[in-house]
Amino acid sequence: MSRAKVQINEMRLRVPGLARKQAQHLGELVAERLARHTLAGDQRSRMIPSLNIRLHSNAGSSVEQMASEIAGRIGRSIG
Repeated sequence: MSRAKVQINEMRLRVPGLARKQAQHLGELVAERLARHTLAGDQRSRMIPSLNIRLHSNAGSSVEQMASEIAGRIGRSIG
């Protein structure tokens, strides 16, 4: 079984206190989580021009926790 490929051309985040490297890592983690779980059985190719997701994380949330929350919201939105 081939692994799903997820390409995110642009992702804009507003996360106070997150350094550039952390933000880049967050984007990579979101794509990995989408490919592994949310879109695993979906072989269709599709383009989603825009998706607006808002979530509020606790101040102590890790990058991994934020990635899981974001990927979950994206997955539910594109179903």
